[in-house]
Amino acid sequence: MPSKEELDALNIIHLAVLCQKVADDSSIDEETATKAGKMKWEWAHLVSREPAPSYKENEQIQDEKAALKKRMIELLITV
Repeated sequence: MPSKEELDALNIIHLAVLCQKVADDSSIDEETATKAGKMKWEWAHLVSREPAPSYKENEQIQDEKAALKKRMIELLITV
């Protein structure tokens, strides 16, 4: 798995792909795989809300994506 610095440099789309790979990996413990799968689903849900109808809603989505990216990185560095 890439280092924290390398993960920080990735776009959230790439992190979602890595989370899906973790979720699909049978050698990963079930709790971690489930968390990774949920994070990928959460990313897909956020993307489905774009483009937001208002600036305020768009800012909220971007904030949620930033928070999700941090959680994804925290999970991925433990794998």
